[in-house]
Amino acid sequence: MKSILKIQHTNGLWLKPWEWAAVLAVTLIVVWGVLPSWHARHLKIDLPKDFRLSYKLRDDYLLYRSVAAKAVESHPALFIGDSVVWGMYVKNDHTLPAILNAKCGGEEIGNLAVDGLHPVVMETLVREYGKDICDRVVYVYLNPLWMTSPLYDLSGDGELAINHPRLLPQFASKPACYHASFDDRCKAVWERMIDFEALLHHVRVAFLDNKDVKNHLAKQPDKPLCKQLSLNIEPLETGHSNDSRITWEDAGIAEQDWPWVPLDESRQWRSYLNTLELLKKRGNVVIAVVGTVNPFMQTAASLEKYHAWRADALRRLKDAGYKTIDLPELPSEEYGDASHPLAAGYERLAEFMMNNHSLHIQEP
Repeated sequence: MKSILKIQHTNGLWLKPWEWAAVLAVTLIVVWGVLPSWHARHLKIDLPKDFRLSYKLRDDYLLYRSVAAKAVESHPALFIGDSVVWGMYVKNDHTLPAILNAKCGGEEIGNLAVDGLHPVVMETLVREYGKDICDRVVYVYLNPLWMTSPLYDLSGDGELAINHPRLLPQFASKPACYHASFDDRCKAVWERMIDFEALLHHVRVAFLDNKDVKNHLAKQPDKPLCKQLSLNIEPLETGHSNDSRITWEDAGIAEQDWPWVPLDESRQWRSYLNTLELLKKRGNVVIAVVGTVNPFMQTAASLEKYHAWRADALRRLKDAGYKTIDLPELPSEEYGDASHPLAAGYERLAEFMMNNHSLHIQEP
């Protein structure tokens, strides 16, 4: 009897090497391939009027992919850019795309801007997570602030808290001022290659307050993880309005003497052009929108370099065949800081675009 039991026990657990390999392969296919695809197909996202992505979800790039796909379905035109377009100091209904929509009498332009989206990471975001942005009118905002110095341009060395580090080049062409560990850089590359890794990050950010699953379960063992997850998500910004922001002068921001990086030496500029070209190849009508940097908080020397830099940028964009919108400088009291307009500034910019440029809006 003991012998029989032993044989039964052994046969119940034993798998040949090729069988273990088959089980592992099927498991990996299901977890790494099928699960993210299933999640993308069944995720329910609502993009209400005056939509902009929630500030707390700004680095949930898998969610951004779904939001971009949804925006393409519902808008003939899209706006891509950083926090200037996103609307740092205004409510949802007073961003530049929202005001343009109000003036057009509909929801023509979708806001796909993300806080902190400088051109180097914008290129990666559009290439890896914006593949559905095709056959639309796309306004791509250029914030000159990213090229005020070699450090901000990511062409210099030094200490800098870089926005969206997981979208940076991690090995080849890694910025000298990017000092992440080898392990963190490997994880960033892995997340772009394997959707399951991006899905895990989505779960952490959207449902677990940006904590990993193990720590979350350890601190809240009485809350089953499955009950905290959902395929219904509302990525709309609801709390970051900051519409009481005072002017840059009242905030006491000091005058700046920026060196300005020449375009031929600028990493951010190269990435901006790469983004335009990528969007163009996908059948989009691409419009380069060149923003302003507060002229009142610059020294005379900095302002002279800025105006020359700006003229050079506009000339190069036009020579490359892109439609351009040269946004005007605002009155001093309509700047909240170096580049962000206050509510009145957005109204002025929208009025300028409506009066001086065709919005080139197509039917989806």
